[in-house]
Amino acid sequence: MAKHRSFTLDKFLKYVDDGLMRRYFAEKRNKTLPSNVSLTDDSFNGFWNTLNEQERDDIEEELQCINDSDLTSISKEFFSALKKQKYLLFDQYDFENESYIDKQGNERFLQKVNGRWIATSTEDPEMSPLYLKEQDLNRYSFNVQPLLAEIKLQNRLSRNSNKISDRVHYIGEKIVLQNSAGIFIAFLSYDKQAEYELFGLRAKVGKIDRILVLCPSYTITSQDLNSRLASQNIICLTFKDVFKSNNYSIDFSKAKFKQVDGSDTPNLTKKQTDDYTKYEYKCYDRMHIPGTAPRKSSNDLIINGHKIKMPDEPFPLLIELVVKLKKGKGGWLSKYTEPGKYQIWDRLRKPIEGSLLKKDAKEFIENDGSKHHRISTHPDFVTYDRSNLLKHPDNSVRMFAKKLPK
Repeated sequence: MAKHRSFTLDKFLKYVDDGLMRRYFAEKRNKTLPSNVSLTDDSFNGFWNTLNEQERDDIEEELQCINDSDLTSISKEFFSALKKQKYLLFDQYDFENESYIDKQGNERFLQKVNGRWIATSTEDPEMSPLYLKEQDLNRYSFNVQPLLAEIKLQNRLSRNSNKISDRVHYIGEKIVLQNSAGIFIAFLSYDKQAEYELFGLRAKVGKIDRILVLCPSYTITSQDLNSRLASQNIICLTFKDVFKSNNYSIDFSKAKFKQVDGSDTPNLTKKQTDDYTKYEYKCYDRMHIPGTAPRKSSNDLIINGHKIKMPDEPFPLLIELVVKLKKGKGGWLSKYTEPGKYQIWDRLRKPIEGSLLKKDAKEFIENDGSKHHRISTHPDFVTYDRSNLLKHPDNSVRMFAKKLPK
């Protein structure tokens, strides 16, 4: 029987009938799949890892021997769909140079006699011949390109995709939380294989801040391996972990990378991660505006838990920036500043600088170089007491407070 050149157990399990797979383990491998083990979730990984490496290799080798009839019996619907979408490509059998491998792994010589295909053993002349149909000789190889193209398209990845090895493919790159992330797909089955395939990826793709490896269902079981990969900012996640249902849009919030400066990425929701990727906010600082002014020319602000004072002069400008930030779309404010009065931006930045995570007020109050300014943190991280601001003694502050979301 012909072998699938790009066969992977992960992909096979996605479509194989559960009952058929249980019969295979019971009848062919003399093993019983526990009732609580499912082929479509992480529970199968636990069972798979109880097998020794030689058993896993033998099973993968045996399951590669799948022909047209076998694929149809697994699922005719999915078989037809995968052919139509070009995930399965017809693989022409080379009758002159290839042997036929039966389901027991025996090598056989194939010949056509009186219009019938007969497979005879090349090792044991007493072994009964197999009489085959044309359908038994049709074979297909898994084509990874449509999958790569769909992931690349839905996530708007840059750079060209390319093959790293038979099991690992580079899909593309995306800027996520201000750092470049290289996206890979890997068809892996166990930890030793993952270690061999994943270490050294950086040397093969050039400078990338982070690496996200997508696996159909394989999960790393070794904490040591996970830690060593994390030290290189490599994270390995399953399709189930990162893809939305029914499409290949990646939820980057599931990948807990370290920042290039060594700090941990803050816990963000899917929407917040998407916003950081889309609008390129530079900071993760949190600001609360109580709207209180206990002393003249002094307004309370809380930056990352630190209580500070903001003078009256730049305070209305801060509230105007908050209004723009809360409207979404990046929060950029286009504001004309009279010549000689640019110091207003310095006066806005100076009081908050010491309480910022990076101590860089020019990043927090960002200027794009074209007279546009914004508060460069996520809108969810800026809160306020609107009722207090509506009672503020400064008329401009009250006017802007009316525009703030309730």
